[in-house]
Amino acid sequence: MKQQFREDIAGTIRLTVYENNVPVVPTSAKITLYQSGGSVLQAQADATAIASTSGEMTYTLTTTHTDVADLNYKAVWCYVVSGVTYYESQLFDVVKSILSIPITDDDLYSELDSLRKANRQDKGTATAGGAATLTDTKRKEDDDYWTGGTIEILAGTGAGQVRNISDYVQSTGVITVTPAWTTQPSTDSTYRIVKSFSTKIRQCFEKLEDMLYSKGKRQDLILESSQIKFPLIYLSVHFICLDLMDEQNDKWDRLATAYFEKFNTAFNGLKLEYDETESGFIEGGDEEGQSPTSLRIQRC
Repeated sequence: MKQQFREDIAGTIRLTVYENNVPVVPTSAKITLYQSGGSVLQAQADATAIASTSGEMTYTLTTTHTDVADLNYKAVWCYVVSGVTYYESQLFDVVKSILSIPITDDDLYSELDSLRKANRQDKGTATAGGAATLTDTKRKEDDDYWTGGTIEILAGTGAGQVRNISDYVQSTGVITVTPAWTTQPSTDSTYRIVKSFSTKIRQCFEKLEDMLYSKGKRQDLILESSQIKFPLIYLSVHFICLDLMDEQNDKWDRLATAYFEKFNTAFNGLKLEYDETESGFIEGGDEEGQSPTSLRIQRC
């Protein structure tokens, strides 16, 4: 999904380039910014920073760059790797409202409690513990597989503690938690670890954003994140149920169908309001209360 910036608010545009699934670390980088019509917004300038490990290139946008709400501004990056110069184009938008993800796993569990038991989870015994970590060297899942999920100490030292997982590293088996443990776990601590649905939630959030773009005038749309809470819950449950489905017309297939219908009803009930006159307010008429009933998303 394209990066978005608030009108008249400074921000940072970012780009990471990959080769063979590994991030490329440039030795230098420059950027040129263009308005959606092709006019130069910012002559070529040095990147603000290049991360030494991830290779992420960044450039600080000022309020001059975000002065006008519009879609498809273009950034052209010029970067050097091993003495060779490469170019990469990137589109971004300046909009009047930016949406954030308004739900968590708990919202999905509250909506459909059977997802809690159906979710990917596992048990184990710590091989070491730290102030904000639990290590299990027998874990072999990919990096960040458990990030965003939860871990609960079931028995032994620190029993009863539940924490959110902020990081997981495969090579060391270290699970980092937040907040830190009240009682640091030890080698007698058995635990249960539960994977987060955060990746699926983000995918569904991006689908919603794409649908709002399809409606048009996304740059002028005034919408707060809480307004998409229930459409996002229903769409997320729909796709999770599809993943859990074993055969047509089983429990999960029927739930997926039901939640797709709930999503359509909730999404089509949204009132989309646009500030096209630059007043900072919704003034009625064409700006007020448009329903997105013309939009549809195909069921997979």
